[in-house]
Amino acid sequence: MEDEALKYKSPSVAGKLQLEAWLHAHDHRPYPAYHDIEGSWAFSGFTFFLDHAQADPYALPSKARVRVSHADAQFPPDMLVSSVRRTALADFLLRRIYEECMQRRYDVKLGGQGWAGGKGGQIQVDEPGQYVLERTAVVVDEHGIEVRFLVGLPARGRSIMGAFAASLLCEKVPRLVERGLYYTSYEPSALWAHIHGVEDQSALREQLSSLGLRGDSDLPADECVAFTSPPSLQVSISVPHAGTIHGMGIRAGSLYVCVGGGFHGKSTFLSAMALGSYNFVPGDGREFVCTSPHVATVRSEDGRAVHNVCIDPFISNLPNGSDTQSFSTANASGSTSCAAALMEALELGADLLVLDEDTTASNFLVRDALMQALVTSEPITPLVMHIRPLLAQTGVSVLLVSGASSAFLPVADVVVQMDRYEMKDVTMHAKTLCEAQHVEPAPSSSKAVFASLPTRTFSMPLSLDKSSTKHRHAIHVGQDVWDLHAIPQLVHPSQTRAIEALARRWSASTSTTVSLRTLLDEVERELDTHGVDALMDRWPNGFYARPRRLDIGSALNRLRHIKFQST
Repeated sequence: MEDEALKYKSPSVAGKLQLEAWLHAHDHRPYPAYHDIEGSWAFSGFTFFLDHAQADPYALPSKARVRVSHADAQFPPDMLVSSVRRTALADFLLRRIYEECMQRRYDVKLGGQGWAGGKGGQIQVDEPGQYVLERTAVVVDEHGIEVRFLVGLPARGRSIMGAFAASLLCEKVPRLVERGLYYTSYEPSALWAHIHGVEDQSALREQLSSLGLRGDSDLPADECVAFTSPPSLQVSISVPHAGTIHGMGIRAGSLYVCVGGGFHGKSTFLSAMALGSYNFVPGDGREFVCTSPHVATVRSEDGRAVHNVCIDPFISNLPNGSDTQSFSTANASGSTSCAAALMEALELGADLLVLDEDTTASNFLVRDALMQALVTSEPITPLVMHIRPLLAQTGVSVLLVSGASSAFLPVADVVVQMDRYEMKDVTMHAKTLCEAQHVEPAPSSSKAVFASLPTRTFSMPLSLDKSSTKHRHAIHVGQDVWDLHAIPQLVHPSQTRAIEALARRWSASTSTTVSLRTLLDEVERELDTHGVDALMDRWPNGFYARPRRLDIGSALNRLRHIKFQST
């Protein structure tokens, strides 16, 4: 048997039987021999690829994938006609494959103890969440359907466990393919419901701009209290499959203030709107909470680095003489971090800003008359004094949750109240109260100029060769942590890994002559053309997901060792 198996050390011409024979023949052989099975192996109905075999049992798991042709998979061509449908189909298949891995415990490593104990033996697939993302875990393209995963090639000590490896690669992997990659394994109505649900969300989001909207909410709140739009704010939009959707529209260039008591749903509403640029899994409940793809969250972030950002509209005349037209600090205060985050968001093209009073520095938002009289040399000009120029000069919309301060009520276009998870339009009532109590709008500052922001170029003088993504809000770069907690729109670790891959590329090649916006435009075109596979280096990687353009830029703004220059 061994002599026969050794004929197939060139796996490009081999199949399942030869792979199985090789694994049995190499039982107890030195672990590095696994490198001999790198390549492609023809199975019945699919091709298995071992792109990279790990060097030893203690190294990172091996990179593998399977590919099924469309002729074998037999999914209807109508499911493949658009990028939205292909992404939705890939998402549905990933969920089935991940579920199979979990139910069959394929993700569990051998539990051997000590040197002679069994190691490896697991299959790892990227874990899907509540968001339908463009991923590399399952790719549907013109050639077929491909699934990328990690596999721990099994060992005892540093010797091959041939029989276990044969079971892993020649029985478990085919079972996953059979359950997850053939149309006959699915209920067609469930597949179409998923695809149509995602397609409706995308269609709704695409219509927002033409209707002069930045967001539309049909949100069910906590404890399944369905969201109902106040009649005065309701808009209706038709989508291909669900028909006409009724919900609350957020108009472009407007300030919406959401008030209400604690625990009544204000922050839940704001959080849903902040994440409304994504498609959700049908049945999640937030499917038709849709916002512009360019929504950004502004919040306090004490201690963050700021690199040559123009914060002058909000902070100027500093006692130490620092240049606020191109401001830098390694340790920003709450108000400074808010000012920087807002100006960075505008530079990156945000058209909807969401702020929560609970997580935003109070002195960035407001300053009352008594404090103005007491402290006459305050370098901070609060947002309430700039909100109308900001809206008028940029066309952005602002959604602000406020539970304590009434300062924004006189300048708001719309005031809504969350009352036991029910939203009410209280705009007229708020205006009446302001008039009755002689509450005047805060004076608008004449110096706020938002329409002509300086552009910045950047370079990355540090190497990211030793970087690693631990979770969605942290990338470890050597001994430092690249902290991304203030970017809630990063919803999956695979998006963060994609940002890390981009940063690693730029750390070796970026020229300071390229502006941040230009570079991000190039990334968008590359991802639109080639998909997230454009980020691959040596081997296909099933653990990337596409981040938003805004989030790539926001992450770069928070990297401590990056260098920006204003132009």
